[in-house]
Amino acid sequence: MSKKLFLFCASLIFVTFVAGSTVVAGLAGEMSVLSLRGDTSKLTHDQVVELERVGKWMDRDIIKQLNKVGFEAKLIKKRKDFKGSGHLLIVEVAKFKAGNRAARAFIGFGAGASSLDLKYHLLDGRGKSLAAWEDGAGSSRGGTYCAQTLNRNVIKKLKEVMN
Repeated sequence: MSKKLFLFCASLIFVTFVAGSTVVAGLAGEMSVLSLRGDTSKLTHDQVVELERVGKWMDRDIIKQLNKVGFEAKLIKKRKDFKGSGHLLIVEVAKFKAGNRAARAFIGFGAGASSLDLKYHLLDGRGKSLAAWEDGAGSSRGGTYCAQTLNRNVIKKLKEVMN
């Protein structure tokens, strides 16, 4: 009986490990990410502060997501910091609506929803454009939920473009 239990547990652990593996075939190598906040001239001071908060969260999360699928990802501050090794993903905020936290908390039902629209540009190590696209998301839970959705979407898009 103990041998069967051991084999069952070993099989269960193996299946869990294989199913839980998140490395996507074909996605590997170095990936530099340049995150730009876009034109903030039409935003209020509070909206700019909220965009910066959401942007910092988004930057940490995209690096984590890229590393999870097999890239050696790093965040760079300026385009000139890209040394031509691997790929460069430029993420630029096209439009940001911070929403209203009070409305989300007290009214609910989508009131005070946030939205985030991003432009992406993927370059190879020589600076050749591989792809450019736009994506957007909205959430009644706040800007970080928009960023989380967009970060998941970019992984799917990279899989399409790079395979």
